[in-house]
Amino acid sequence: MTTKSAKRLAALAAAGAMLAAHGAAIAADEPLRITKPVNATKQDLSPGRTYSPPGFAVHPDNPKIIVGGFIEFRARQCGLVRSTDGGETWRILDSNPAINTQPYCQAANSNIFHAPVEWGRDGTLYLATHAWDETTRTQTSIILARSEDMGDNWTTVFARDARTTSDADQENNRPVTGLWVDRESGSEDTVYVLYRRAYTNRTSPNAFPQHPMVAVSRDGGRTFEEPVSALGNPYASEQVRQQGLTSLTTATTAPGATTTVPPEGSAAANPAKLENFGASSNGQGLVGDDDGNLYVTYLSEIANVSGAPRALVVSKSTDQGRTWQGVLARPFSYENAQNPRIAWSPGGGSQGTLHVVWEWRHPGELNTYADVGYIRSTDGGQAWSETRRLADDDQSKLFGKYLPNIQVAPNGRVDAVWWDLRDDPGIRGMDVYYAYSEDDGVTWSKNYRITDQTIDRRFGVWGNNFDQNSPPSLASVNEYAVIAWDDTRLSRGEAGVVAPESPIDVQGIGGGVQDIFVSQIQFEALGGGASKATKAILAGVIGLLAVGLILSLVAWSSKRNSGAPAAPRKTTEAAKVQ
Repeated sequence: MTTKSAKRLAALAAAGAMLAAHGAAIAADEPLRITKPVNATKQDLSPGRTYSPPGFAVHPDNPKIIVGGFIEFRARQCGLVRSTDGGETWRILDSNPAINTQPYCQAANSNIFHAPVEWGRDGTLYLATHAWDETTRTQTSIILARSEDMGDNWTTVFARDARTTSDADQENNRPVTGLWVDRESGSEDTVYVLYRRAYTNRTSPNAFPQHPMVAVSRDGGRTFEEPVSALGNPYASEQVRQQGLTSLTTATTAPGATTTVPPEGSAAANPAKLENFGASSNGQGLVGDDDGNLYVTYLSEIANVSGAPRALVVSKSTDQGRTWQGVLARPFSYENAQNPRIAWSPGGGSQGTLHVVWEWRHPGELNTYADVGYIRSTDGGQAWSETRRLADDDQSKLFGKYLPNIQVAPNGRVDAVWWDLRDDPGIRGMDVYYAYSEDDGVTWSKNYRITDQTIDRRFGVWGNNFDQNSPPSLASVNEYAVIAWDDTRLSRGEAGVVAPESPIDVQGIGGGVQDIFVSQIQFEALGGGASKATKAILAGVIGLLAVGLILSLVAWSSKRNSGAPAAPRKTTEAAKVQ
């Protein structure tokens, strides 16, 4: 064998070894597949239907059972979609979780799921939402519905009845921004409902700031205690309050403009007053950990002060929601746009890892632009990492990313989704993108496009003089992440062709329909199939077989060129015939 041949075969053997390692790495890093989207609301043939993305929950003991609480915007009522075959088929349930005297659940707020759902123990299902009628539109209450047959029938109670409030204490409780169920503590589920409280009749210069409120039921959602503010008082320091005020951007007064001096003794006359500091209505989040601790995230608000920047706050309760302490996870800045959401994973630190995503306006001067910001904490929410972006496209092109959502699978995989404009062909369209982490947020996968076609937002209620939008839906189990979105493709007919021409001649801006479309990014096949670990092993075996074949060729070639006599060839019957 020549030196040149030996080197070539050795290189091939090394390449085979690299192929084995690379094949195993690809199999370990890549999900099984992204499923074709399914229309979860196709049984509704109303030409005026406009569904929101649902608040999702997967049954803790059966990953094939998925439920989603939605609102149908034009009817202003909430309901449930359910799948019992892992998302292949869906059904809109006939049941209604509302209280008859308060039939409407629509909140005039963006960035929320109108009907979040969670599972309790023994298959109990909970749904939280708003409640009002025509006479109590600015006196919205909070309700909790409980079902023991996966949503076919509901028992509904008030978590907070605002009809009993009046005058300066009249409450307008919306939106519901979180639902958490502790299935482990006590003899019955502990149910936590997070919502925003505002006082309708308290206005500037003595407006009272909004607060994140937690209503708690310790008997499986049958009765509720008096709600508690989860503000956590992160503004106790005068220095912190001054930071919020000195970060305020000032503008030059226009010629001829006049200014109004706040009345002496009013809250507006003393903007640094502690009572002016609260929580913005632009999204909040709620999660619990395995030790029963609760965490709420929100963006700050300074009442009676216009244009103040926001801080990102995380509050913690160690006594089942009775008291709260908060920290500024991010300081006051115009980079903190809106919609923070929070999740918890058991690894990464002695207290697990907290994960927060939000609309990160970076740089802060770009008023309508946002990216997906991400931070993490491994010490129970006291210290937080530096902000990183989860999108992997070219940031300099400023394709907006909006309303991120985050969840954690039981095995600790962290999933994130968001609305993304990078594929917009110029029609005011967006797609759903996804990324995941398997090391508690230290590193993240590449971005995956989940939607199979861009959503045309010239149709439907998204910002079309209706301003109703929600994050993409997300629920996480070991086998898959299930993702849903409100889709307008059928506004153009069954073909659903998205094109740049104006839709005005077809439906008019804001016309058309919105359906719920659902897809999965799978890591294991339901009911068996190749898991990521199995794929890694198979890829490695294939690579090793390739290495073995190359090494056999090396040995055979070496023996042939060493001068050893070759074995006599056998003549086959086929050769004789030829």
